[in-house]
Amino acid sequence: MYDQGGWELDESVKEAASRESLEEAGVLGNVECELGRWIFKSKSRELYHEGFMFPLLVTQQLDLWPEKNSRKREWMSVTEAREACGQWWMKEALDILVDRLRSSPMPKEEKQVQPL
Repeated sequence: MYDQGGWELDESVKEAASRESLEEAGVLGNVECELGRWIFKSKSRELYHEGFMFPLLVTQQLDLWPEKNSRKREWMSVTEAREACGQWWMKEALDILVDRLRSSPMPKEEKQVQPL
């Protein structure tokens, strides 16, 4: 669900999220409906950034990916993910995703989200 990269001029925000997921985490999948858009202040400078968050339904996990040597891919529970989120807006996006999953009917074979 996490994507902090930027997007190129010739791609949509959803395409950028998909590309960044491949580059940073080595996963491919379907980018789902946007969770939201946030404006947040840079940690290091007096700049503001616009962030979009999308859930990604992962369909393939690669053994090799572009940023494997500089990033660690880790699967975790919703509670662990919330604790690991460093920014308020990331936690808010995760909460929106959990609410969305709880309120929409899911096929029986899909795993239900556990309470926070």
